[in-house]
Amino acid sequence: MKTLYRSMWMAASLALVGGGMASMAQAQSPSQQAPQQQPGDITEHESQTLLETLRNSGDFNTLVQAIDKAGMSDMLDGHGPYTMFAPTDEAFAQLPAKERQALLGGDHNEWLRKVLKYHLLPGIVPASEFETLGRPQALAGQLSLRVDNGHYRVNDVPVEREEIRAHNGIVHPIDGVLMPWDATGLRPDA
Repeated sequence: MKTLYRSMWMAASLALVGGGMASMAQAQSPSQQAPQQQPGDITEHESQTLLETLRNSGDFNTLVQAIDKAGMSDMLDGHGPYTMFAPTDEAFAQLPAKERQALLGGDHNEWLRKVLKYHLLPGIVPASEFETLGRPQALAGQLSLRVDNGHYRVNDVPVEREEIRAHNGIVHPIDGVLMPWDATGLRPDA
């Protein structure tokens, strides 16, 4: 008999608790119930191309202008996938004025294309693979990827920790502009 009473008491307790939980869940408005990202879900940026991601960020205005001047917009707007080491506006501002003018002034578009291609790797390379790759081939030259005490670097330029995934690639914001070695004489100061 004691077992029957205990079972009934436990069933009644569970029913009360369950009913209270259900009414609490219903009391929350839909805006309070944030959906969790599930494996395979597409983030906001992943529905955009690399070029759209750069344009919409607000941190890469100079880079987007350079891409347009170099005639590479179509390449980043639908082809790929690519990994882009994307210099921020601050990175371009750190270039000496003469070098920045030569790069972005419109007189040396072949050199500008080479510089931009030096910032692109074919395929998608997350920061977690930097050490594994070591010295990957960019579209115009070879890069050096490494991790020092948890700090990511491409050549000797710091890479920000937050990578941005796009529909056709991945963007790694960087704090400098990468300059490829030039044996072709394209570099304006060569």
